Amino acid sequence: MTESASPLRFALSEVKEEGEMTVRATAPATLFDGVLSEGALISPLTVDGTIRRVDDDALFDGSVQGRWQFECTRCLIPIEQVWKEPLQSSAPIDLGSMDLTEDTRQAIALAQPMKIVCKPECLGLCPVCRANRNAADCGHRTPDLPDGSHSTRPRLTPRPHKG
Repeated sequence: MTESASPLRFALSEVKEEGEMTVRATAPATLFDGVLSEGALISPLTVDGTIRRVDDDALFDGSVQGRWQFECTRCLIPIEQVWKEPLQSSAPIDLGSMDLTEDTRQAIALAQPMKIVCKPECLGLCPVCRANRNAADCGHRTPDLPDGSHSTRPRLTPRPHKG
């Protein structure tokens, strides 16, 4: 897809003449490959909003939404979620067009969760056998950490030494 054919580029001629323009556009998830540090966008993204003329500028106010998939940080099962984030942008009205691609990229990056769990009471993986403790009780006792608590974070729970 060439830069000029971006699905998130809008001509500002109507905004310049009429004062505002309602926009709705869909962009493929592949346009934003590599934006998420973990997980993946799994559906096209939809941008909705209004571009208004304010003095010599065109201001976009709206939102971007889509579906993404991450792994639960406790049990590592895939989780799909719909997400929606506000999106705002501005450009000089005489620029001729407004491209929301980079603003959308930044909104996605800032919206991604730092930690995601499949459910608040997720039991995580067994630190002994790595079985998903939400699915069945493997019979292993969770070892206490030095402070007396238990870890449900599989990537931070050390594997026992085999000897």
